[in-house]
Amino acid sequence: MDRGKSPNHFNVYENMPTEPATKMKIHEESKEGRRTQRRLLMVLVTLLVLVFMFLIILTGLMFIYYSRISEAMDTIRQDILQTRQKEICQCDSGWKKFDGNCYYIVTTMKNWTEARAICKSMNSDLVVINSEREQNFLESLTDESEFWIGLKRDKDRWRWVDGTLHNPSEGFWMKGEPNNSGGKEDCVHMWRDKKWNDKVCTFLQKAFCEK
Repeated sequence: MDRGKSPNHFNVYENMPTEPATKMKIHEESKEGRRTQRRLLMVLVTLLVLVFMFLIILTGLMFIYYSRISEAMDTIRQDILQTRQKEICQCDSGWKKFDGNCYYIVTTMKNWTEARAICKSMNSDLVVINSEREQNFLESLTDESEFWIGLKRDKDRWRWVDGTLHNPSEGFWMKGEPNNSGGKEDCVHMWRDKKWNDKVCTFLQKAFCEK
């Protein structure tokens, strides 16, 4: 041993890290960092895949759910349509079908009030004529007889049995009608040429019922 040197001189050099060791440590830390990043990336990718799969499953379930709802709604609509068609198309025996309504001819001679009572006893009322098609249909059913319809004078106005008002300048009146001859012609019937005429309500004749 060199007597001129301190005993601690060699210990200082022995404790100093060498350059290769430092580089190795940095390299290890770098590798660990990259491994951590890869693990985080894998976790993120896994989460994204799971979310994507969840969205696919959810979309499929929603499609199935709405498809079943749509099928159920279609079935309900078809049932309602069929029910309505049955209600529209079916008329009782002795009734005539036209445009979704049923018509019956009261063949016994009755005054306007009595004829309406007969219609009501069959869950119907005297006919309300709303169109030329309906008028033509009723004309096709009549012979040369006279038929009460559901139009009557209400004070100074004409009113159908369903409550709606009628403008006397419209409709299918005979020429010059209504004229209220004698001041007592408050009811309406189909008369000559199968057109409308105001008539005394106590007159006896046939009638049209509608339901």
